[in-house]
Amino acid sequence: MSGRIDRFKKRKEILKKNQSLPFVRGVTDQEQVDKLLSQDVDSNRLKILDYSTDFNVSLEANSAEVEALLSELRASFHKDRLEQLINETKRGVISSIAGPFGLGKIISAYDKSGGNVTTINNANNGVYAKDEDRYRREDYTHSKNSEGKQFANAGKNSSGAIYTRSQMDENYMVQDAYTGKMTKADTTSPDHIESLSQHHKNGGFMQSSAQKADFATDEDNLALTDRSINQSMRDFDKKEWMSKKGESGVENKDRFDINEQKLNDKVQQGKETSARHLPSDTDKAKYYLKNSATTGVSEGARMGAQQAFGYLLVEFFSSAIVEIKGVYNNGLEGEGLYKDIKVRLIRIGRNITDKWKGVVEDFSSGFISGFISNIITTLVNMFVTTAKRFVRMIREGVLSLLKALKLVLFPPADMSFAETMHEAMKLIAAGGVVIAGVALEEVIEKLVLGVPFLVPFAPVVTAVIVGSLTAIAMSLVAYLIDKMDILGIIKAQETKFILENLDKDIDEKLKRCERISEEVDEFLSESSFLLPQSS
Repeated sequence: MSGRIDRFKKRKEILKKNQSLPFVRGVTDQEQVDKLLSQDVDSNRLKILDYSTDFNVSLEANSAEVEALLSELRASFHKDRLEQLINETKRGVISSIAGPFGLGKIISAYDKSGGNVTTINNANNGVYAKDEDRYRREDYTHSKNSEGKQFANAGKNSSGAIYTRSQMDENYMVQDAYTGKMTKADTTSPDHIESLSQHHKNGGFMQSSAQKADFATDEDNLALTDRSINQSMRDFDKKEWMSKKGESGVENKDRFDINEQKLNDKVQQGKETSARHLPSDTDKAKYYLKNSATTGVSEGARMGAQQAFGYLLVEFFSSAIVEIKGVYNNGLEGEGLYKDIKVRLIRIGRNITDKWKGVVEDFSSGFISGFISNIITTLVNMFVTTAKRFVRMIREGVLSLLKALKLVLFPPADMSFAETMHEAMKLIAAGGVVIAGVALEEVIEKLVLGVPFLVPFAPVVTAVIVGSLTAIAMSLVAYLIDKMDILGIIKAQETKFILENLDKDIDEKLKRCERISEEVDEFLSESSFLLPQSS
């Protein structure tokens, strides 16, 4: 801008300096005149200058032309966005097939109903994360307690045998704890009032063998009763057992002549005893935290591997598609097919190698999301048992939420807060679409398995179909969010696009004017024959 001002001032000074001089010229050399007149017209020069002799320029704005220009710029803006959406959809299809519905399905083979950590809720539903967490009666009855005693498998020194002897009178008679009747000791057996299996489900699976044996040998949870009653009760809830009917149609309460009051008192005693032996809230918290952390590392590593390898696959296929287009449009680069393939594979390899930062970032985000989703799955399973597919949904949902959170907390330098929130909304919505895709996957897989010749390829066909549908749905959801433009971001971007294009057009015209001005300066130089000269 300063250059234009300087040239303008220079022209003014030249004109001011020479305006008082008479317009007198010396006699022109006739030979030069003839030479000038004999030359042809330089048409190219005239086209470049493109000067107009019409100085009747209207300064009034034509509203129709203005609106037409703005409409053209708006259409160009939305056309560019549509092309961008189509390109993102293409990449999204590859990403979905390689990620959630390709590698994600392979990794989901390690998923378990109920998650990776056994919870009390899951144990009561018979769902255990590890085989060693399952109930085994011998862990309670054959293990030694903190005092070195064990309930069974120690002959006369077994706690069960000792307890029976302690209840006998001089006639070897004992009182049946559930009927109140006196009976021979050798016809009875000690029953665990609160069953060992129920104690295990309520938290016993968290404890050591010695702690389990402590509960099994606690006499406050033992009751002598007839063997037939004990065998009939098994691990049933005792109150429910009383109302059960045998083959004769008679309820157990009447069949065994149970004293309901005595049984209820014993049941209460057994529950109180079990409560004393169960892990405390602190012990439970330690168990859940320790196991969630341990399994979370494994889960994070698997999820990180999925994201990193998925990223590499997407880059490989995207680069391969570019190279295939190059072959189609430009032909072979090498002397033969083999050399051409070699050159292109090397180029693809270099392109992937240059993306190592993306691999690290995707592994990191995958690891964190896997670790957190494992904790969330454990928390959910404290209240409700999750299916294997639901575990996968949690994992994919957490990944999308973390991507959105990362964008909000660490936005790009050129992105405003409103733009960040707009993009975060699309990431969260995309996560919802992926979750729906995981739910839809089972339906699609069953349909594919219904076609005989597709059965051998069912996993691949399902991944392609669901991945493609999911990617297209994600793009449509992103398009709808842009159309709603809740935060006014798209309108702002459209305005910015229009202003930038108008500025660009103005700059081009200013540069053209500047070129013309420079040429005028050449004609108005001090030695120019167009300026007045001193006589």
